[in-house]
Amino acid sequence: SVRQMEYEILLVSQFTLFGEVTNKKHVPDFKASMKTAEATRTYDEFKALVAREYGGEARIKDGVFGAKMAVSLVNDGPVTLVVDS
Repeated sequence: SVRQMEYEILLVSQFTLFGEVTNKKHVPDFKASMKTAEATRTYDEFKALVAREYGGEARIKDGVFGAKMAVSLVNDGPVTLVVDS
């Protein structure tokens, strides 16, 4: 596990996970996502929880919540969008 290996943790906020495509234009809609203030508080609480469980903030890395960021990574996982037709 990350804890056993003493790795660092990178937290990346991702509001687009709550996107839905339910319109004929197939454009994602994020209206059901949390408003910025509530989402920021929730993210900060989550980050604090991870830090407490992992032994401190020194090993927890993140960007700026809500900021436009250029992130480079190799992703071998799913994309979560609900597509209704």
